[in-house]
This record gives sequence, C-alpha cells and structure tokens, in this order.
Amino acid sequence: MLKIIIPGKPIPQKRPRFRRMGNFVSTYDPSSTEKNGLKLLVQSQTNKQIAPPIKMELFAYMPIPKSFSKKKKAELLGSYHVKKPDLDNIEKFYMDLMSGICYHDDAEICVKSAVKIYSEDPRVVIHLSTLDADVQP
Repeated sequence: MLKIIIPGKPIPQKRPRFRRMGNFVSTYDPSSTEKNGLKLLVQSQTNKQIAPPIKMELFAYMPIPKSFSKKKKAELLGSYHVKKPDLDNIEKFYMDLMSGICYHDDAEICVKSAVKIYSEDPRVVIHLSTLDADVQP
C-alpha cells in the first residue's frame, strides 16, 4: 500500500482551453503548470509503481472559509464539503498527476472512493493498493 500526502488546498482539474491562430486551433491544459510542481512532491513519496489492478481512496480536506464565525467553523469541522469544486474534478487532477509516477496509466485504477471534508489543515491524502485479481459477481 502506498500513502501520499499533498499539503495545500485540493486542486480541481480545469477544462481544456482552445487557442486559434489563423485556421489552426491548438488545445492546452491550464492545469499542467500546477501539476509540474506537485509531481516532484509525489515522486519524493513514491519509491516504485503499484501493480494493477489498483484501488484508490482519496480524501480531500477542504479549507473552512476565513469569513465564517468560530461557531460556524466548529460546526463545519469534520463535516462533508458540499460546494464547488466538484469531487470528480479533484479526482481527475490527482489521478492524472500520479500517472507515470505511482502507476503506468490511470486506466489501471479499477476501484476508487473519494470524499470531501472540511478541515483546518487543507490537504489531499491518497491511498493506493493492489487489488486481488479475481472478482466474483
């Protein structure tokens, strides 16, 4: 099992952007600059790739807004985060980030679970493990 901790506010995958130059249209990923810095952090916590099939558990600890009162902060602490960014976009960002480092391709992930929770210490914690190859219906 591999446990990766990425400090800071969880980052969602951004939509691809398009740029037109005459008759030519190019596409680029605006999240790529954010991924470059975090790849080094993930590489420092990983010593080898996980063999497929892979199970991924993602815990996104979201920051509590500073404008909230102490009472409201205390109520939200540990509860589910039901606002933007969307959980699937957070999953996409971190799955793409770990691709090539923790596993060959994110298509090797067969089982995943994710949760967004309010916390005073924003971070993303990811658990990766190899699944048993046999699946019974």
